[in-house]
Amino acid sequence: MYRSVCFHMRADAVFVRETENGIFRVPAYFAITPQLVNNSTDAAIADLNRQADRWNSRGSGFVIEHLIKFVICITQYRPLHGSTYVKTPANIANKKCVVNVKNDYEKCFAWAVLSGLYPPNNHDKNEMYNYAKYMGVLNLHGLSFPMKSRDIPRFEKQNSFISVNVLYHDVKNREFFVEYLSPHKDREKHVNLLLLQGEGNKFHYVNITSMSRLVSDRTKH
Repeated sequence: MYRSVCFHMRADAVFVRETENGIFRVPAYFAITPQLVNNSTDAAIADLNRQADRWNSRGSGFVIEHLIKFVICITQYRPLHGSTYVKTPANIANKKCVVNVKNDYEKCFAWAVLSGLYPPNNHDKNEMYNYAKYMGVLNLHGLSFPMKSRDIPRFEKQNSFISVNVLYHDVKNREFFVEYLSPHKDREKHVNLLLLQGEGNKFHYVNITSMSRLVSDRTKH
């Protein structure tokens, strides 16, 4: 089921330089955003090197003395994508925690994002007509639909005011897993999406309106 994995690297180091009062040491911490292992790892190493160079530029004469810790975290990765409309499962629909825009198009990702950005003041939140007038707000140029979760960083790059997180709903176990976690924490707008799975290996994005209600059955509190 998992055709690839993601990895995340972190390096904790000690920088040192000589001063008139002796040796001066300071700690420094570096981390890269999650990477696919089927991409070149050279980019990950280059990212760490750039971060070290930027840090060193703050004060001349520092050199790395030694590494305190070097951590590689590996997680399973499933390159899913949204396709066509999938009805919200009853166990989620009963919580009234998502907006599932009814559409027969492959751009369910865009509709889900718009429903998070522009919630209507009516009871027909699942109807596409509420959001059609806002479609021009999104820069979808060059993006392929159905939207694959691995392509969301490109969407975020083209729409620099939006950040997107995606959870995946495991129908069999009724569990939720992080499919995509945005590194952009300080953007003007943010939406949380849920990727539903239907029959025939169909997937569909919906907008999460209440994260607490969505995952409420994972705890007694």
